[in-house]
Amino acid sequence: MTDENLGLLLEKFREFTIDIEARKKRGQNDFNPLLCVQKLDDEANMHSGFLYALLNPCGEHYQDDLFLKLFLDSISLKKWFGDTNNAEVYKEYKNIDIYITNNNKHIIIENKIWARDQDRQIERYIEAIAKEQSLESSLESSDIDSNDDMKSSEIESSESETKQVNKAYENIAVLYLTPDAKDPTQQSLGKWEIQGDYLINENNQVRYKAISYNNEMIDWLDSALNEAGGIRNLRMAIECYTDVVKRLTGQKENTMDLQAFFNKKGNEQFLEIALELVARRDEVLKAHFSAIKREIESKYKKDYEINVWDSGRGVSVRHSKFDEIHNFCFYIATEITDKEKVWLEIYLWKYDIEQKEKVVIKIKEVLDVNDEAFDSYRLKYKKWYLALKEFEEIDLIDFTQEKFINFFESVRKQIDEFNQKIKDDLAKGQDSKLRKFLTDND
Repeated sequence: MTDENLGLLLEKFREFTIDIEARKKRGQNDFNPLLCVQKLDDEANMHSGFLYALLNPCGEHYQDDLFLKLFLDSISLKKWFGDTNNAEVYKEYKNIDIYITNNNKHIIIENKIWARDQDRQIERYIEAIAKEQSLESSLESSDIDSNDDMKSSEIESSESETKQVNKAYENIAVLYLTPDAKDPTQQSLGKWEIQGDYLINENNQVRYKAISYNNEMIDWLDSALNEAGGIRNLRMAIECYTDVVKRLTGQKENTMDLQAFFNKKGNEQFLEIALELVARRDEVLKAHFSAIKREIESKYKKDYEINVWDSGRGVSVRHSKFDEIHNFCFYIATEITDKEKVWLEIYLWKYDIEQKEKVVIKIKEVLDVNDEAFDSYRLKYKKWYLALKEFEEIDLIDFTQEKFINFFESVRKQIDEFNQKIKDDLAKGQDSKLRKFLTDND
């Protein structure tokens, strides 16, 4: 990483952020209400939930089997499936993500975003539906033949049951839905094997198709949007979910995040530099605090003592005229917490923490303030921490030099006055209200 390359990266990124701010002012955004309540790759709630809601002929869209027909058409199974007038759609039926049936044909949809295949998952789903259909067929046959002689041998009964199971398999289709139409693993298929448009197991076969969010799902959503006509809320829902799918499959990027910056032609070269900066994160943060130090020094010359912490995770400031009471005065500081938050704060350092309650009483007398001058949470719960009410917590990503400089400017005169009162009190010797709370630590 050369200084020239780093400088170029920073310049390009500055241009990028300026462009983003301009677009925000023009009203452009990446807001999607679905992503406010669900994660982009949430299979069960976001994706299976929406598919079920739109495919279900009894859904609250009140469009009957319209969207189901469009879906079957997009996956080329409309003719095979047949009548959709009485079709039913289920979510999590026998653990199947989406199950579609018209009591003659049966579609199993296994929805996989990034989750791993489970052991014999597809095999278990196929067997569950085949067994269920075979049982229903047996019951129907039993009702029809209930008045017959019913003198059949065990062999004939077994052969009849086998034929029913085989026919049940022929009426099943398995759809494996992923972002990019990949096939399931053999672990999931179990005893079934993919052979073209079918899953084969000995003499049995079921229809099979790997479909993707990238192609079939986008085609279906486009056709659904076209058919939604002037139903405003329905169109909005389909548009929002289409946006989710496009983000999931990389057809649309968030135009205002770092990925968009690095995806922009010509900026790929900077990714390696950025990764190096991430690897040297602690150094970068320490440099950030050092820049704050330089900013204050340049404006106030030698008036203030600024210390960048050895950990590189904070900086503290006090006026140089309080050097002699540096172990018992207020510091204006900013620090990075373990939760990746940044605190802008004013705290008292150092004092006998075992006598905190007594320190607070005397500090209030010396400064001529009441409890409202202090941060109530730290006053009550933090054993060693005595901080003033002027406090801000911001995300690390939003922390800039300007943020701290503005905070510093807003409180420095008051803090200098408080520290002067402490200094004057300590100068009273035996009559000092605070001297007994001093520690010997530097």
